[in-house]
Formats: sequence, C-alpha cells, structure tokens
Amino acid sequence: MALTEEQRKRMEENRKRALEIRKKREMEKERGETVEGFFAAAPPQEEGLQQKKRKVDGANEPKEDKKQRSNVLLSGEREDCENSDDESLEEFERDASAYVSQTEAQKTYCLPKGTIDVLSFVERDNPHQRGFSKMKLYSRAEVRCRARKRFGGKSGLITEREKRKMKRYEMELKEVKKMSS
Repeated sequence: MALTEEQRKRMEENRKRALEIRKKREMEKERGETVEGFFAAAPPQEEGLQQKKRKVDGANEPKEDKKQRSNVLLSGEREDCENSDDESLEEFERDASAYVSQTEAQKTYCLPKGTIDVLSFVERDNPHQRGFSKMKLYSRAEVRCRARKRFGGKSGLITEREKRKMKRYEMELKEVKKMSS
C-alpha cells in the first residue's frame, strides 16, 4: 500500500512537531522548570502550585493575622523537628520523593487519617487518569515529624511499624488456620 503525497506531508509535519516538543522538554528539564511525573523535586511555590493548610481555629481572623499566625505555627513545628536529635532518615527515605500520598503516609508512618487531614498538602493531577480527582501529596518531612512526635522518636515509630506488621501477620496466620481446619 503506497502513501499519498498528502499523507507523507502530514507525517513529516507531525514528526517535526514531535521533535520540537522533545527539544522543548529537554531544555525545560535541563533548566529544572518541569519534572516528569507527579512528584516534584522543587518546592511547590516555585512551580506555581497552591499549598494548602486546613485550619480549624481562627476562622474569623482577618487574612493578614491568619497568615502571620500560620507562619508562626509552621516555623515552630519546623523548629521542633529540626532540633530533634532523632531526625536521622531511615533507609527507605534516603532516595525517596519529597512528597507522600495519603495511603503511604498511613501505612509507612502509621498516622491516622485525622492527623493527615490537618497537614499541609499540594494538589497534583492524578497520574493514573486526568479525569480523576486531584491527588493530595503531603510533605514527607512534615509527615515524618508528626509520626515521630506521636510515637516518641524514630525508634518509637520503627517499633510501632513492627508491631503493626506482626499484628497483620498474626491475623493472616489465624485466617489461614481457620481455612485449613
């Protein structure tokens, strides 16, 4: 089957357009302007994303007072985490992204949904399908800080994680024994 002149022309135009797009992406990647996927290497403010913080109290305060108050709260929380002697990273965190999903925060850091709901987050397009609702990605450092405060440091978090792992194992073992008898 031979291609018509019109088809060849259209193929050539599409090829040129694809090459231009590829060059543009490579240049942006070199400059660090965009990141493939949904995890960012740069802070969300640099990429023009809105970082959100849910607040329960202070609903009737003027906007300026709210901003100052939340900055004070956030800087106070950061100081608590930064001054911690137990702040060393665990092995799996060394090359991990700066952001975690809600599910990962619950499973890895043993935090309940209520605690995660009060953390600041960044909304990103869902990588599985654009039509789905946006993903909420939480700062790994903030999630780690909350988890370590909750369980008494790094060793307490590791102990809690192991305890939950053993509980799941025992539940599965009980289920298998129940099925086999």
